[in-house]
Amino acid sequence: MLRFTELGLFLVPFALFVTWRIMGPRTPPRLVWAAAVAVLVMAAGTMWYGLNRRIDRSEAYEPAHLEDGRIVPGHGVPKVPHDPPR
Repeated sequence: MLRFTELGLFLVPFALFVTWRIMGPRTPPRLVWAAAVAVLVMAAGTMWYGLNRRIDRSEAYEPAHLEDGRIVPGHGVPKVPHDPPR
């Protein structure tokens, strides 16, 4: 619930700005629609990128490191199974 409250408080200034822009007499409706479509396309692209670049739950993240003078980027490696405690 707290996350929704924080998200709502974060989005209030943007909603007020959009309302102000829509209510303004010089805002052509085409521009408002074009901006809304652009924001939706950017949000969809961001979600698509995030979902495609995520590491599988069965993998652990190995951070970037130097190997023989070269930088090896961070990547996912299979988790090592461990014996449960007795």
